[in-house]
Amino acid sequence: MQSGGFAWVWMPSEKAFVSSAIQGIVIAMVFAFIVLLIATGNFVQAGMSLVCVAIIIVWVVGIMVMKGWELGVSESISVVILIGFSVDYVIHLSADYMHSSYETRSEKIQQSYQEMGISILSGAITTFGSGAFLFGGQIITF
Repeated sequence: MQSGGFAWVWMPSEKAFVSSAIQGIVIAMVFAFIVLLIATGNFVQAGMSLVCVAIIIVWVVGIMVMKGWELGVSESISVVILIGFSVDYVIHLSADYMHSSYETRSEKIQQSYQEMGISILSGAITTFGSGAFLFGGQIITF
């Protein structure tokens, strides 16, 4: 005979959180690659940009693990939203790099930073600023 506790009830939910996070990551990465391919028109550039997005995701998920966070509803959703933010920042630089009129890689990336850097930095600041107001909140489900 086994005793049932609250942990047994949450086991299927935790498995669903992990599988939905992985499924969301895969779907978002496929769509991100398609968007990057359309924006840049280059398979290599789209692939390199997707690697940058993957590195960002690995870092953030690694920090979540190091802080001891458990994968819940909000964390599962946040990981998928993180891909959207990452793609947004990477795609602007990547598309501007590909459409640059300069010849060398160094000149192209300098132009990309000059033209898109302030927009990307401003977007990051406003994203962080709007998220700062949410730090004190609590999620009450239904």
